[in-house]
Amino acid sequence: DLPTLLGAMGLLPAATYLASWTGWFISATGWSRNWAQATSQGPAYFVFDSIRSWLNYHFQVLSFHSGLSTAHNYQSEPWSWPLLLRPVAFFYESPKGPCGAESCSQAVLGVGTPVIWYGGLAALVAMIAWYVATRDWRAGAVLLGYAAGWLPWFYWAIADNRTMFMFYAIPMVPFMILAITLAAGLIIGPADAVPSRRLFGSVVVGAFTVISIINFWWLYPVLTAEIIPYADWSSRMLFKKGWI
Repeated sequence: DLPTLLGAMGLLPAATYLASWTGWFISATGWSRNWAQATSQGPAYFVFDSIRSWLNYHFQVLSFHSGLSTAHNYQSEPWSWPLLLRPVAFFYESPKGPCGAESCSQAVLGVGTPVIWYGGLAALVAMIAWYVATRDWRAGAVLLGYAAGWLPWFYWAIADNRTMFMFYAIPMVPFMILAITLAAGLIIGPADAVPSRRLFGSVVVGAFTVISIINFWWLYPVLTAEIIPYADWSSRMLFKKGWI
């Protein structure tokens, strides 16, 4: 599987990431876009200079975050991320009047859908039990991916006192969703299970899906800066001390 692994987990992600910078490469005004031309005394070559500027940009990002230790109101520690205890408030204003109430709110809160997040946490616990009981590689792969996106941050939190935020947990999210998917399959049951077993499992999984959609719809106004009454905004703050 090694050639396939290198292609699927190495070359393809690298090419996709590079392609995502297309707008920066073709722009003359992107941040640090012309660094190579400005610092080089030799002739300019578009391809090589643009790559040099791109690599330098990444070193700037790495340098900035490696030295980031200043306290921030919305910082959080990695052990709190699976519990959604301290999301980041990217934007908040209190416009007057447009919501039809005396006090209005307009916010962008960087937080996951609680039903999915806590359902994912339960699914990950189920993956641990499943792997311990059966050594099924699928459960192990999901747990390994989740751990790889989460556990390294503990070192930076403990040894380096790094300033971190909940959106650092984004690499964990795909594996959390995979855990939910695998757990849903276990709940529904195998294809040869008795019909009543699969019917019950389908109802459970379907109910979870509907509740997740409703939960996202309910939270949507504070994810997208909709102007709503202050009372409606406050009701969506699941943990008053952590979400505000």
